[in-house]
Amino acid sequence: MAARRKMKTLIILLSASAGLVSGACRSTEFPCDVNRCLPKRWLCDGDPDCHDGFDEEPANCPNQNKTQEIGCRSTQFECGNGNCIPNLWKCDGQDDCNDNTDESSEDCSSCRPGEFQCVSDKQCISGSWRCNGEEDCSDGSDEDCAADKTTTLGPNLFRCGAGSMIIPSRWLCDGVGDCLDGSDEKACGNSTSNTTTTTPRPTCRDNEFQCGDYCILNIKLCDGDEDCPNGEDEEPARCSQCPATHFTCENKQCVRGYLRCNGRNDCRDGSDETNCPTPPPAPELTNTSCNLTTHFLCAKNKCIPRDKLCNNHNDCGDWQDESEEVCGTDECQRNNGGCTQQCVDTREGYYCQCQIGYRLHGKYTCEDVDECLEIPGICSQKCTNTMGGYHCSCLLGYMRDPRNYTRCKASSGEPYLLFSHRHDIRSLRLRDRDMTSVVSETRGATALDYLYNSHQIIWSDNKENKIIRTNMTNTEVREVLVDGEHVSADGLAIDWIHNHIYYTDSINFRIQMISWDAKWSKAVVEEDLGQPRAIVVSPLDGYIFWTDWGSSPKVERARLDGGDRSAIVTPPHVYWPNGITIDHSSKHIYWCDGKLNTISKSRFDGSQTEVILFSPTVLRLPYSITVFEDRLYWTDWSMLALYSADKFTGGDIQNVSAGHLLESPKVVHVYHENRQPNGDNVCSSHICSHLCVRSPEGIPLCFCPDGLVLSTRDSITCVEIEVDSITITPPVPENVVKDGRTDFHVDHPEDNHPEHDRPQSGMILGVALGSTVVLALAAALFVGWWKVRKGVMPHTRFRFPNPVYRKTTDEEMDGGGYIIGQDELLYNPQGYHYNEGPEAPIIDDDDVPLAPKK
Repeated sequence: MAARRKMKTLIILLSASAGLVSGACRSTEFPCDVNRCLPKRWLCDGDPDCHDGFDEEPANCPNQNKTQEIGCRSTQFECGNGNCIPNLWKCDGQDDCNDNTDESSEDCSSCRPGEFQCVSDKQCISGSWRCNGEEDCSDGSDEDCAADKTTTLGPNLFRCGAGSMIIPSRWLCDGVGDCLDGSDEKACGNSTSNTTTTTPRPTCRDNEFQCGDYCILNIKLCDGDEDCPNGEDEEPARCSQCPATHFTCENKQCVRGYLRCNGRNDCRDGSDETNCPTPPPAPELTNTSCNLTTHFLCAKNKCIPRDKLCNNHNDCGDWQDESEEVCGTDECQRNNGGCTQQCVDTREGYYCQCQIGYRLHGKYTCEDVDECLEIPGICSQKCTNTMGGYHCSCLLGYMRDPRNYTRCKASSGEPYLLFSHRHDIRSLRLRDRDMTSVVSETRGATALDYLYNSHQIIWSDNKENKIIRTNMTNTEVREVLVDGEHVSADGLAIDWIHNHIYYTDSINFRIQMISWDAKWSKAVVEEDLGQPRAIVVSPLDGYIFWTDWGSSPKVERARLDGGDRSAIVTPPHVYWPNGITIDHSSKHIYWCDGKLNTISKSRFDGSQTEVILFSPTVLRLPYSITVFEDRLYWTDWSMLALYSADKFTGGDIQNVSAGHLLESPKVVHVYHENRQPNGDNVCSSHICSHLCVRSPEGIPLCFCPDGLVLSTRDSITCVEIEVDSITITPPVPENVVKDGRTDFHVDHPEDNHPEHDRPQSGMILGVALGSTVVLALAAALFVGWWKVRKGVMPHTRFRFPNPVYRKTTDEEMDGGGYIIGQDELLYNPQGYHYNEGPEAPIIDDDDVPLAPKK
């Protein structure tokens, strides 16, 4: 890679030198900054590639004036200054017009029909959330409805006792507390008391601690970090003694030892910052501590900046800074001082300096800086290095942001955040924070994903132990794909190319895949899994990625069929990995860690691992993460909010959740067409009997659901293997079967068994008889041959009936065989059942001729 980069730099340098020598650029290029030649396609693209802006001057862009005269297209919004932007960029909270006409309050303050507008911040929420007992507006104005609380509800609804929360009547007295005050489980006919019934907590394993609705590992108890949302894992009553590596606060709280006396109160009572040693005072900066690289030390012990030397001003006080000894002669006057670009004369001598986009290599030579490789995120997506600069461009489906031409924004479609919120699944429109409910009346919605092209959404309900699918245009009609008492899906991902569904089963400790119609199911990974959490799929690259926060935390990768599995990220880069997502534009994975309080990224193979953001405040217990354009979005167990930050730097942290969320959101996804890019389905032209996916090399792979195996004949057909129908009896050495059990005996030299040395009479008799028969047959054949040769026996044609030629001779025929009879060669099937598929016939009749396998 380094050699290729050096070769590319050399070619560009030679090209630039050739242009300077010839005095002209090629026909496909234009001159720029005197010594540069750039492609003509970069002219008038809105991004100044020349340092002096020559490529974007109006005189060089006559077509732009014509565009402004014609006007904007129907899919565009015309700004007050005449610029054209996509309609979806209007009212997105960003000044895309550069005159703010796309964000005017007149056009961006109204709600859609069926929505309610909050009083204080004018936020729009779903009209169905008004007077539902939950304050969805930040000011609670959606619950200012005393008159509505007296309204009679229909027979299918029930109003909770506190807060006027409304739930379906079928949730009453089902053993699960859905109302915040538990009133749906009070006064039930089968109840023994009138007490509140709370939601049953999950059953944790022996090495885990019950933490609200979650389980955490016991090793995370009393480690100084609150891993439970309410901090119950660090309660003083539980943590009476801290580990040796921790400091015990006066309130018995445990904090890590290195946090003591760090200038910040890590103990709630601040005791970690008491009795700290007083740091020695910082030495005062004197004139004697003068940085001679950037400053000059005068004879009077005065330190002055070097740019004040030889400026005809007495800065030292004795004119030393203006003396001939200091100022000397101008070496740059002769051959530019040997510098390839700029020569800067100094008082003691001179030095070489490079233009923007170059750096000094050695003392005299300037070399190009490859900003695309050395400055991550300098372009949103595609970056092309040039001599002294770089050029940014966007992938299909994106266009450059007019406010910053290094950034890319989606050119079509409306981006939403789609997140689970226990009793419903909500959407948040990113451009104006408009929030509404997509799926209502869920019991415990957790993991989710969607299929954009068909508007279908799939989620797991961990209270009902189901995986459910519905169409977002009619969420009343729902289809249960997986239903089992012992199924709990914490992570879920859709392969939108091959139409498969993957989920992490945290109860059975496996990763399961089901077909889109839920007819076939396959455990693609089921060995050496600790606590599988989140999962993502990249069908165009042929991989699945998942996080495992068990006793050996890691991020793993495998093929879509579960093969070629490997741990690509391990400690110390992960400790409690939770959510994971894929950035398809850059081929990176991002994940959040609830113990390290970080968001990190790496390449698909785990290389170039980098921490993007560390924050104990907004990453206290991060749970789920997604990415879109240049932004990361995540949820947190302990926060009633959705957060966002720059995906390259981790800066510009924002709380994007509008209004008030009653509970912390669980799993979050960006709903947009670019999150599921189109691609070739290699399985569409390849026939597999059951399941087919793409390999990382782009080859179709056939594989089988649980209970079936791939046939070795064609590698595309799944067959049943009934092991019970095959009885294999291995040969047993003589004299080792005793009392119905096999006893393998090994003779040792020291064993003295004379009976083993005596010849066995049966074996001798068999050898003698066999030899006699062979000799008799040989003699008979010789006599017959001699008679035929001498003419004693005429030529006679013998015909042996052989039904084998009416049957198949497939070498893969298992279980049967051929035996020699008295009159003919007979086929002797052994009753082995070979099934081509679910409806294959079973052949067990001797009279039925064999048919060739298809």
